[in-house]
Amino acid sequence: MEFTNLTKRQNEESVAPETIDISLTGRCQLDCAWCWGEEHTIGVNHEANDWNDLLNNFASEGTSHVVFTGGEPLMVPFLPDVAKHAKNIGLRTTLSTNGILLPKRHESVMPHIDDLGLPLDGPTSGVNKNMRKGRIDNFLKVIESVMLVQEQYPDTSLTVRTVIARPNINSVPDIPEVLEQEGVDLSRLRYKMYQVEPIGPRATETATDYWMVDEAECLEVANQISQRYPNLQHTLQLYRNTSGRYYQIMPQGNAYGTYIDSKGTPHMIELGNPMTDFRNALGMIATRYACLY
Repeated sequence: MEFTNLTKRQNEESVAPETIDISLTGRCQLDCAWCWGEEHTIGVNHEANDWNDLLNNFASEGTSHVVFTGGEPLMVPFLPDVAKHAKNIGLRTTLSTNGILLPKRHESVMPHIDDLGLPLDGPTSGVNKNMRKGRIDNFLKVIESVMLVQEQYPDTSLTVRTVIARPNINSVPDIPEVLEQEGVDLSRLRYKMYQVEPIGPRATETATDYWMVDEAECLEVANQISQRYPNLQHTLQLYRNTSGRYYQIMPQGNAYGTYIDSKGTPHMIELGNPMTDFRNALGMIATRYACLY
């Protein structure tokens, strides 16, 4: 068995994952075919106190890191309160945002965030919009957000993220150059690439062949990045390595893990509802993954 976020602690007293991803809402301004999040029609189902209590439970079981995701977490008014609470109880915090609202909301949110992840899937607005449909200004908002964080929150760990898929694969190596041309300090950020993964509520609504790229193609992109930007910190995540990596809690409180079967097909695994039955949900991590491996 390859030990991961959801499996490596099963021999310890607690089986709680070290990292949890919580989707405070399913709502989002964008529509990405590979999104793991809930349907965008699903808004906030629980209030700040409910999420704070849930974070308390996970922290008491040894969880050390929470990722605020969505949907778009900055669309949730009480995000600053939950992020502040997470910091107060000793959790490391990551905000995964599309960047559209960050220039307006950064003062209330960013003081409570250790790591920030922003998506950029192309070197132009057109390529980016083809990947993340819904807002033509997303490209410019991400650039603005990267600059803002580097200028005003220099201690925040910043990662620019790119999903490698068929529509953008040839232009991905140009993304760091565009960032640099816009004034971004590449030495002060990390660049993470992801092989597109056909998983999530909307993954089956688009022809797989339109999106999918194989490992060799992704590795070639990463190699080009290495050659063109030797001092840029960058990583590549292949989707075969995502089994057991993620523990995502949806807006209603139901939790899912990730699993890649022997044929390389990704699945989302139901892991109970820690919001309504915390102990049972923790127990399901061990029992469900024990059956899979």
